[in-house]
Amino acid sequence: MQREITAWQFYILTFGLTVGTSILVTPAGLAHSAREDAWIASLCSILFNLLMVVLYLALSRLYPGKTIFGMLESGFGKWLGKAVAMLYLFYFLILTGTLLGNLGFFITSEMMTETPIEAIQILFLIAAAMCVRLGIVILARMGELMFPLVVSLFLILVLALLPQIDWDYIRPMLEDGWTPVMKAGFHSAMFQELVVLLTVLPLVKRGPAVDRAYLGGAMTGGAVLAIVVLLSVLIMGIEQTENSSFPAFALAKMINVGNFFQRVEGIFITIWVLTFFIKISLLIISLLWGLQAVFGLKGHLPLVYPVMVLIIIVAWNTYINTVYINEIIAKVWSGFSMLYLLFFPLCLYAVGLVKKSFSHK
Repeated sequence: MQREITAWQFYILTFGLTVGTSILVTPAGLAHSAREDAWIASLCSILFNLLMVVLYLALSRLYPGKTIFGMLESGFGKWLGKAVAMLYLFYFLILTGTLLGNLGFFITSEMMTETPIEAIQILFLIAAAMCVRLGIVILARMGELMFPLVVSLFLILVLALLPQIDWDYIRPMLEDGWTPVMKAGFHSAMFQELVVLLTVLPLVKRGPAVDRAYLGGAMTGGAVLAIVVLLSVLIMGIEQTENSSFPAFALAKMINVGNFFQRVEGIFITIWVLTFFIKISLLIISLLWGLQAVFGLKGHLPLVYPVMVLIIIVAWNTYINTVYINEIIAKVWSGFSMLYLLFFPLCLYAVGLVKKSFSHK
């Protein structure tokens, strides 16, 4: 079975992971923290993400051919490495369950209000399970197929919203200085979880195109989020953007071109569902491969359905309501996520450099 993916496919997976659920909730968080400068904060978020990708690429050179789980064991030793890998598995599990909860809440609150949330989540998880069983190559090919559609629909969305822009909504600029903007940008960068791609990176055909794909996917995905944040502020204003549960969806509902082209929020739904599917499938694949690596199993396929049951249980018990989740996002998640996106990778890189210097002596 083919296990290798191209740099172009890796770029699309990076793009999908970056956009994922962030396109749905990022505008509200940035509008709350950075106010009129939310769009500048989103640009800062791109910078922080690119710096983290540079760190991950450096790790891939320091530990060639290894996934994040292999890197942890090589760098920290067998037992400590496995312990930290278990923490990553816990992180991936909580993240996947929360994302699934977010999916169910959005669909049942905005579109299918009489459908049980459990039905939506189970159906989506079944689709993800089928994709995961077929493998990462099938997911990459699916992403390659849907990418032109996502880009085309996004351009239609942006062009249709341009006539409603009011530039007064982003004034004054940097009224409180750079500090709240940089804080908001850093906080936002903790929601793209690009470290997940270190699980897939060893399967990409090596070459200079890999680095460009990783960086380019993060930059392009971040640019899409920045455009959505900018349009949300320019069209809906700070208050409406901040107080909306799903600002980007509310933005899509405002499209009205000549009283003819309107009520096209289905365009946004399509973009979100396709990129969300990539993100949650990558997380499940990383979770399964991590379990296989940590416990030395021969394969991960027997774990697919037990893990799906575990994810649905987590989803039902973590995404209790939006008030609870907003509290967690505002006060807890950024610091929790920073452990896995920055702290452990930096420690791993430092240990790798020390070991490399001793090996040359």
